[in-house]
Amino acid sequence: MHTNTERMSRITLQMAEEAWERPLQDSGLWHHNDIRNNFYDAAYLYAAAADERLDASFDRREAADLASNVFMHVLELQDRNPESPTYGHWPLHLGERPELAPIHTLPAELMSALMVYWQYRYEDAMDEQLSGAFEHAIRRMYESGFFRRTVQSFNHHEAKYTAAKLLFGQRYGDADLLAAGRRDLQLTLARIREAGMAEYGALPWFWHWVQAFSSAYYVVEDDGIREEIADLLEELWLYRARHYLNGAWIGGRMRSLPVDLPRDRNVAFDYVQFGDFELPRRLPRAEFAGLLHVAGSEEVSRTAWRSGQEEIAYAIVPADGGAKLHQTIYRTAHAATGGILERVAEFDNEQHRWEITLPLSEAEGANRLYLFSPGAGYAEGDPRHASDRGELMLRKHTALGLYAPQAEPVRLVGVLPAGTWRREQNRAYGELQHLYAALFMPGGFVMAPMDDYVKLDSSGDGGRCNGFVVEVVEKEAAAALGIHTLDDFFLSMERRRPQWENEAGKRPSVRYRTPAGEDLELAIVGNEVVRSSNGTRLNR
Repeated sequence: MHTNTERMSRITLQMAEEAWERPLQDSGLWHHNDIRNNFYDAAYLYAAAADERLDASFDRREAADLASNVFMHVLELQDRNPESPTYGHWPLHLGERPELAPIHTLPAELMSALMVYWQYRYEDAMDEQLSGAFEHAIRRMYESGFFRRTVQSFNHHEAKYTAAKLLFGQRYGDADLLAAGRRDLQLTLARIREAGMAEYGALPWFWHWVQAFSSAYYVVEDDGIREEIADLLEELWLYRARHYLNGAWIGGRMRSLPVDLPRDRNVAFDYVQFGDFELPRRLPRAEFAGLLHVAGSEEVSRTAWRSGQEEIAYAIVPADGGAKLHQTIYRTAHAATGGILERVAEFDNEQHRWEITLPLSEAEGANRLYLFSPGAGYAEGDPRHASDRGELMLRKHTALGLYAPQAEPVRLVGVLPAGTWRREQNRAYGELQHLYAALFMPGGFVMAPMDDYVKLDSSGDGGRCNGFVVEVVEKEAAAALGIHTLDDFFLSMERRRPQWENEAGKRPSVRYRTPAGEDLELAIVGNEVVRSSNGTRLNR
């Protein structure tokens, strides 16, 4: 699987070659969608040009000059007016004329850490003009004080502010700022150890945590602070490892962007740390994965690569004192079924509540199966943004969902991984690489092939509930039940069709017997959700 360093070099060369081939726009930049993408790509091109070990196709001097010019164009867009409320910041989205783009406070959050790290690592390699431009840009960020905020929510913004305090405190000999950063670091570390992450799988911002504190680990000189940074990074990597399945995130998550759903594509950091899957030919979001890494311990690797059956259950404690959320995950060699029992309207309505996850190397396209009721922000072709409706029950590799009757039909949409699917009215049976999957619904639905998954759409019926039962069985377990083909699976599961109570005025419920013989029931009784196994009510 090569070493961490070798995998970083692969990413660096791949990203550099892409940058070299990418045409510049009239602005002198490659990207106008997000200024940070220019910074990342210039860094990769410059780093590859400086590394004689890499077998680059381009002329190293020309590549370094191109990267330097892009760096300069990025740095020139910084607000340099000390009287401005956005002093030290950059625009985010550049539009057609970057010089007129409105200044935004987001880019500096991560770029501050990465720029200080970059200057620390490449200051002697850059020419005087470029090195000086970086130094002036970094000092303006320091003088702006955007990071001088107290830790309250333990989110990715505050993580980057804490790292900035440590980095700027070190770089400019600001003992008070360095001490403030250390206090925030200790608070953050204590919070994670005692109550876990308040941001439960907030993709892709989890990687901002990792990059910000990795930058601080390399730059800060105090051994005691570096040890505490290393402890925090270890906690972050252990969190990642517990939710890992061969390059995939498992369980429910606070937020996900299209790069994370319905397939894990933001995989560069996992590739560097774990290396148990092939590097994709395109990395839509690499940031500094190939340039900055503090390796996790052997425990991190053992945790990520664990085998066998495992049930994971824990409470998520919101930083604002709100009600706890409950994550439950069942993980086996070829699948993980898990999610958050409670629906929460997270920022931009990006909570991804549940899924059945496949290992990254065992799916050509989407590596997850899930259904939801579309809500605010939903758009066709972007299977995210659920409504507030729906109750959920998760038991091993079985997921039950129930949506109470509404005056209007309750529409459900979903993602099915590409495979061999057989549809029978309100049921579908699929064969994947190492799994069989069954889907049951109370009414009909349509299935339509997309580029990298099968889209499911159930329009629902007015005045009746909607819902689903999903079951996945690994082929090894299926063989023990006498199931060796998709036809065998179809015949076996046809005898297990769930019973739905979805008539208007009656208690909505679904009852289902699993292949293991467990009788499950999910019901909505007034405002109460009842989950039962073999007639015994479950706590959750």
